[in-house]
Amino acid sequence: MRPFVPILLNQGATVILGLVYVKLVTHFVPVAVNGSYAVFLTLTQIGVMITHSGLSNHATRYWQREQSASGVYARFLGLESLSLLKYLIPILLVLALGLHWKDTGGGWLWAFPLLIVSNLALGLNQVATGSLNAERSFWKVLLLTFFGTAARTFLPVGMALLTTMSFGALATGFALHGAVILILLALLFGWVIRASPPTPRQAEQWSRELRVYGRPFVWLGIGAWFLLSADRWIVLSVFGEERAGLFATAAALGIILPSMVMAGMMQWVFPTIFQMSDHAKTLEDWKRIAKRCDGATVLFLALSVGGLVVLKLVSPFLVGWLIGERYIPAFAMLVPAGLAMVASQVNQFYYLLLQGQQNSAGMVRVMLIVSGIKTLGSIGTALISWSLFSDWLIASLFISGLLGRWLIRRMAFRDKV
Repeated sequence: MRPFVPILLNQGATVILGLVYVKLVTHFVPVAVNGSYAVFLTLTQIGVMITHSGLSNHATRYWQREQSASGVYARFLGLESLSLLKYLIPILLVLALGLHWKDTGGGWLWAFPLLIVSNLALGLNQVATGSLNAERSFWKVLLLTFFGTAARTFLPVGMALLTTMSFGALATGFALHGAVILILLALLFGWVIRASPPTPRQAEQWSRELRVYGRPFVWLGIGAWFLLSADRWIVLSVFGEERAGLFATAAALGIILPSMVMAGMMQWVFPTIFQMSDHAKTLEDWKRIAKRCDGATVLFLALSVGGLVVLKLVSPFLVGWLIGERYIPAFAMLVPAGLAMVASQVNQFYYLLLQGQQNSAGMVRVMLIVSGIKTLGSIGTALISWSLFSDWLIASLFISGLLGRWLIRRMAFRDKV
């Protein structure tokens, strides 16, 4: 049971700090300012979900294999993280220029260097966390996650309280949180500086694996980013900063329980699915695995949707001690925003079926199809009315789940007779 202690402490601390963050934002940050800041936060995930996603998954997959040369391998990961800036910086610049031209809150060009620092820190943090998890250093993961999350919770609002309650102050505070993460990483991995550089053979092998193994995760990250972030951009662009701030708060509340459920269930489900996949020979074997994925998905939906309903019922009792009064209108958005967050994770257990078959290309196709339909539906309905947009977010859970299930089962069962 000992490894579960830091894991449970990690999840518990993350939830508590998440609630503290909601309290700080809803009590001190004006709704319109929060709308622009919420879009800024989506941009801080570009590195984690897209440019650095392949590298972090490579570290998770191969850290144990490279234990005898961990210093050399860690040095390769660090240098590769820096080299990925050649992709990250142009992406962030284009997005910052677009937002500056749109003038949705101001200060976007000034925020551009803050985005670079934030994305680099979070990308490196993801690589480090994957490595530490792979070597089962759960207490180090707890240390890194706790102080990083605490800095993210207190520094943005704290900076705004010390200066001006503005988008720029919040963004600066978030970048300072990134600096805290970089300091923590330097303390945990300072020994890597003394390691030898990779030999040409090692560098060539790891670079080749990164291209082959890591590239699908980049495309998966693009689809996942749209599922998680596109709605905030759409609300800001169509309905304005006030509505975007309220919507972001509803989504932040709605994602807490589904994320906890997914993290806990995934640790329980994926070893079994992969073990069954290793021994699967016939179509019936794969159908049994798919049935296990069905059961996990139904349980995830029951717990997540049930928790969201309970949250909606108790929401009036959260006013004051947790939610600031000016954010009360966010409760009306809780169900559609929360179900949209659940929709972003509804196919995770089915993806294990394709992973078990080592069909990463199939995962990419499904993710891009589902995220594309979800995003286009959000854009189309938002341009008509807020009511239709809200209805679409609710329907997107069922559309994403049923479409993803059908596509994945179709791919998984093909040629397995």
